[in-house]
Amino acid sequence: MDISWQEFRAQCLEATVALLWRQWCSLGVSGHADPVNPSLLLDPEALLLATTILGRSEPRLFDEMLDWLNCFGGLISLQRLKNLHHSMQLGEEQVLSAIAAWLVTQKKHPRWKTLVSFKPPPGDPAPLFLGPPFSERSAPEPCFLTYGLRRSCIHVRGHSRSPNPASASNLMLTLRALIGVSSRVEVILFLGGGTPAYATEIARATGYAPRTLQALLSEMVLSGRVLSQESALGVGKKIQRGANRTYRMVSADWTFLTGGSALPEWTPWAAFFRFICQVLHAIPAPGEPEKHSAVISSKIRDAMRLAGPLLTHHRFFDDLAVRSGAPGEEILQKMSGAIFHLIARM
Repeated sequence: MDISWQEFRAQCLEATVALLWRQWCSLGVSGHADPVNPSLLLDPEALLLATTILGRSEPRLFDEMLDWLNCFGGLISLQRLKNLHHSMQLGEEQVLSAIAAWLVTQKKHPRWKTLVSFKPPPGDPAPLFLGPPFSERSAPEPCFLTYGLRRSCIHVRGHSRSPNPASASNLMLTLRALIGVSSRVEVILFLGGGTPAYATEIARATGYAPRTLQALLSEMVLSGRVLSQESALGVGKKIQRGANRTYRMVSADWTFLTGGSALPEWTPWAAFFRFICQVLHAIPAPGEPEKHSAVISSKIRDAMRLAGPLLTHHRFFDDLAVRSGAPGEEILQKMSGAIFHLIARM
């Protein structure tokens, strides 16, 4: 079935927002959504960053997220949030700063002040939500207004629930609640599948600095639960100390966390959400100037190339099957036939 770029954009945005609802509801946001895929591990930092962009088209989701953060924001790793924001180029800094400033005013989360860094541009504030015009009858939210964003005053309802510890997908927050917000949680969950990995691979996937993680892994090896092995080097090759060492865990040692079942699969959500945001950004939104199909397809190919290393490894692109040199119409038809299925199964 033929589909236009504008129709594809609208359907892709709708499907992705539905995915955000599923994930936030799994973490405890008040709302109704289909269950998440229990075999995939949720990433709260990537989810929050994606919502600073995609949540602007869904005000209710955005405000329910604020309600949840007001209750359980202490479970978010702010260092990892900043790392993913900069390394993956995911999230809108202006929106993130406004959220952090608002949370600080709620008296529960003073440490979120470290995320308040954006300097608003000169001129009139821009609307936060990309939909109906801001109602002048509603008082604007001061924290968002300070950062150049106009929206109505926030009224939290306190209906958010704590993340369900019985859900394997919520395991990252469950472990943080148990042992604290620490990079050790992400290392355990990444290595829990039993596949060996280098420190640089673990750092790239989890969103931490390789040098920091190298020292951490050396400590975790002392537990006897994280195993390490030096890889053989070719003749004459030199390599930084420790960089050729792989780390792994015996997956059966960790099934007690999921009642005997295998740990959920580590999923590169930050790379996936960045890819979706880049696809949506490549296609003009309603009211924006039109772009030639060749320009749109070129930007989408660039997005696939940038996301390729992580997403291809985790089989994200298997369903898309788009040739690198395909013309715009072929990319559109291939993606429209596969990307919605991809998003739905996640």
